[in-house]
Amino acid sequence: MPPAMSARASAARRGSLLLVVAALGLAGCGSSTPTTVITHHELRLRVDEYRILPRSVSVPPGRLKIVVTNNGVLAHNLEIERNGIVLGTISTVLPGGLGGPIKVTLPPGTYTLASTNGDAANLGMMSTLVVRAH
Repeated sequence: MPPAMSARASAARRGSLLLVVAALGLAGCGSSTPTTVITHHELRLRVDEYRILPRSVSVPPGRLKIVVTNNGVLAHNLEIERNGIVLGTISTVLPGGLGGPIKVTLPPGTYTLASTNGDAANLGMMSTLVVRAH
């Protein structure tokens, strides 16, 4: 193959590889697959307009401390609830701020994490927390 064609083919392969890597990275965003994000019984969440990240979290049962970082430009709060019962709240966290912790002991089940400032929850600012059985 002539050198000019070889260089173009190599550049095309690199471009294709970058597209595949970018697509794989984006596929993880907003995924409904539960993500385990817990260290030493601490769950760290990020909030912005209008998301709680990660969208779905799976943790073991027991004690849990939830902390929120506000990466948005608006103030946000966070509630954890199950079956309409609020189990804990982080009051308003200003932009760039850190809020919490909520300290709870959770048995297996599915819980909702939501921001209740204004109509944030109605705009999709919710996440699912699954406490799995041992």
